[in-house]
Amino acid sequence: MAVPRVFISYSHDSEDHKEWVRRFTTDLRTKGIDAMLDQWDLSPGQDIAAFMTNGITAADRVILVCSEQYVTKAEQGTGGVAFERLIVTAELVRTIDTKKFLPIVRSNRTAKKIPNFLGLRMYVNFNVDTEYDSRLEEAVREIHGVPLTAKPPLGPNPFSGAAPGSPMAARVAGPSGLTGAGRAVLDEPWFTTHLDKAGTGLSALGLSGSMELRFALHEPISKSQLELLNAVQKSEIRTFGWPIAVLLQNRDEYRPKPVSDGIFAEISIPRSVMSDWPSYDLWALRDNGDFFLLQSLFEDQRANGDLFFDTRIVRVTEAILFCSNLYHTLGVAAEARVSIKVTHRGLKGRALTTASRNRHVFPSTATEDVSETQIVDSIAQLRPRVVEHVMQVTEPMFMLFDFKKFEGRVYEEIVANFVAGRVS
Repeated sequence: MAVPRVFISYSHDSEDHKEWVRRFTTDLRTKGIDAMLDQWDLSPGQDIAAFMTNGITAADRVILVCSEQYVTKAEQGTGGVAFERLIVTAELVRTIDTKKFLPIVRSNRTAKKIPNFLGLRMYVNFNVDTEYDSRLEEAVREIHGVPLTAKPPLGPNPFSGAAPGSPMAARVAGPSGLTGAGRAVLDEPWFTTHLDKAGTGLSALGLSGSMELRFALHEPISKSQLELLNAVQKSEIRTFGWPIAVLLQNRDEYRPKPVSDGIFAEISIPRSVMSDWPSYDLWALRDNGDFFLLQSLFEDQRANGDLFFDTRIVRVTEAILFCSNLYHTLGVAAEARVSIKVTHRGLKGRALTTASRNRHVFPSTATEDVSETQIVDSIAQLRPRVVEHVMQVTEPMFMLFDFKKFEGRVYEEIVANFVAGRVS
């Protein structure tokens, strides 16, 4: 599962307090939480204000260690705490009910446990040292979104006349994409059903290479089939070949169809029917916002047996931007979180090369068949972090081709060109 990022905000009360914060942050990291701390991540010569601004803005959660001195500094507007308060307050003004900011109380015996700018937020109380382990578990569960007591699923209205169990149970996932029952939102049977169908369709055309996408909101929405269709139409990016979730309205067999839980399209094109090569796309968008796509590899239309590294960067860039467009168009809140899984299959035996004459790559061959990566982020951060996410998906795949690795500037150039409407 994706790793939640956490920024630690605290005041330098004493060496003992700094040591306690370091121990706490270390414990978070040992439990799968990418916690950032100035004692490790801030070096001489760095801009302190930029460190705090970037750390708080980019984090999934911000933990505020509310010692007595921290609260006093926040109220009086002194020191680094005052600067961080300005950043936090700006986000709170935009979204008052955000759960991003998690106060914990330590070395604070006063009646005022947290500063005023945090409002009436619930906190985790670390005041009693002998309760440290249990309080740590409480904080870790909150960050991972796995509460000790899971909220039971919502059942049907017993007076609605509907068959028991027919409405889809409410699904709410934590920051890492796990529901209270410990199930990943991307592993629901809906995705597996479409994967099975797509696998059959791909094989029928004699194809093996494919890219699969799965998107799932952590808090589902509810949309009609017409709303879903309109959102796809407005979200497509027509920069490179057929766009993700291609809409072909001129052929009835390829046109998207309304189904009971959303919309669905399968475009299976045998060789010599519409082109000189077979092509396959299957995509579906569910009424709760789940999205699935499996498409054959574009490379097989030009050079059977190759994988173009620049084409893969372009396609994954398109996937991230399409995801951002889709949920923005559907009216999903900017701070809502989404899980994304990108899977490439049929890699074994392919040679990694390039589609561009302006780039040279010494071909190398993959010995593994599948590369799969999952991303979890807020809708608002998908575009700002697009290069980072594209690297997160494609670097492990390229590594399968005899340790192939490309410099960050190569990713930045290809992504920037695509965003600008160019493919080079």
